[in-house]
Amino acid sequence: MTFQTSNLITGFFTRLEASRKYLFGCLLVLGENNNGAISGAFLVRGDDHMKAFDVAPDWESYDFKKLDPASEADKEFIRDAWTWDKPIDGKPVADGKVFK
Repeated sequence: MTFQTSNLITGFFTRLEASRKYLFGCLLVLGENNNGAISGAFLVRGDDHMKAFDVAPDWESYDFKKLDPASEADKEFIRDAWTWDKPIDGKPVADGKVFK
């Protein structure tokens, strides 16, 4: 599962190429075989994330939530997603990819 899920992320990042100058982020493969998820955090230039992501036809397959930089919980999520040090939502990090 990890390999196939990593390929999904790679394909998504390839389709985001036109928005490279508007995005920085990381997507992670969480969990283990047959019990996994994709999660991550992006820094988006501007207020409207849809403009940056709609270049990828599969962007609607993902749920997006605007994070609050003043929220300690959101800061911790971003730190954990970008450092891959701790489990996220109780699932260990199995793999990840950075979009820069």
